[in-house]
Amino acid sequence: LEIFMNIPTFSGYTGSVLMAIFAFTMQPLVAIVGLALLTVQAVDAKMFNLVALNLISTGGFLTNYMGAL
Repeated sequence: LEIFMNIPTFSGYTGSVLMAIFAFTMQPLVAIVGLALLTVQAVDAKMFNLVALNLISTGGFLTNYMGAL
């Protein structure tokens, strides 16, 4: 029985929670951090289509965030 999660798994869970929080707060910084954490998990799982989607989405949220400053 493994007590602790590995880094990509923990990163995925944390990123998912942050994206759920983003759905209610609409704060771009929360989405940027959440997507970055989900990207760690996607790279580990070799799901490069999701990596590309996450990077494109992160770029969009960064553009939105920089415009809001």
